[in-house]
Amino acid sequence: MQDLNFEQIVERTIPRDGNPLENRPCSDQYLGTLSEIVGRTSFPMRVAASERTARPCIVMVLESPHVDEFIGTPGPAKGFTGDMIRTHLPEALRDINHDGFGLILINAIQHQCSLGTDTSQHRDVIFRAVWTEGGRENFCSRLLSVVRPGDIVMNCCTKGNDFETNEPLRSLVEASIRDMLPSTASVRRMHPASWRNASFRGVEWRYQPLDGKNMSDIAQTPSNTPTNEGNGYWLKDMGAEAKFLDESARAEAEQSSALLSAPDTLVMIKEKQMVRGSSCTVIVMGDGSQRHMKTSTFDPDGAITQKAKTLVGTRIRTSCWDPKGNPGRWSNQGYFRNIYEAK
Repeated sequence: MQDLNFEQIVERTIPRDGNPLENRPCSDQYLGTLSEIVGRTSFPMRVAASERTARPCIVMVLESPHVDEFIGTPGPAKGFTGDMIRTHLPEALRDINHDGFGLILINAIQHQCSLGTDTSQHRDVIFRAVWTEGGRENFCSRLLSVVRPGDIVMNCCTKGNDFETNEPLRSLVEASIRDMLPSTASVRRMHPASWRNASFRGVEWRYQPLDGKNMSDIAQTPSNTPTNEGNGYWLKDMGAEAKFLDESARAEAEQSSALLSAPDTLVMIKEKQMVRGSSCTVIVMGDGSQRHMKTSTFDPDGAITQKAKTLVGTRIRTSCWDPKGNPGRWSNQGYFRNIYEAK
């Protein structure tokens, strides 16, 4: 198996500034049978993946451990992700016959690529650095040592925050799974953190590499949607939009189409306004119309609201994401999700 010096890779990739580094790997584990796991408040066991039973297993692949996974002895999916797996895994598997299966959890990178901070800060760049400096070989070696005939590999990696400029993390992992195990049954599902939303539990993301870019991770303009016509402008690439969202909201974005408003002058910002029972940032436009954004979901750190304040008196556009097949669902109700200076 390819040896990894995680600390050296991190030091070559970003400035450390003397911050402590979690250098323990998070081992691959067998957690019991699905019948023992589903509906429980904790996993019935945590043993090395090599100690799996002879029964077939769902081998779920995640991207890298975060913070909860290093409480006590490192182990995958200790926090909210584990809650979602134990609660919703049967729905995520949908029509797949998983009777009698066990569950194995594997991280593509066993080290804490987030470095213990928000995943938007370091995770993607560290993941990619480790992946190219032995991480891919390490993952493939571990995967081959675990998977047996009859298993189903379930790629639940996130696509990351930088997918608009780089190949999505999950696509890197999927390519390796297909290279190493071309005859093994496999499925692709959203990250379990997004399973809090029922509509994302059985969603299979498409894998369609093209010149190194996974086109399934670019929102495609619906064929019946006009571009640069009418009152809005459809965005073909929602990367910049999705970057600030959490995992659940990013999953929602993959099932949506992004629309830009026509340019207009931003007149006023109203903060902490109650709209339909939620605290929102409300913007007032030059034509007298108002648009609102639920801040707890789409602006928890206030970054978009602060950006809007700097744009008062200028011509701007706002974005809104409507469900595919249901244009106008949110945009016609005055919602917005981001704001841009009109160029």
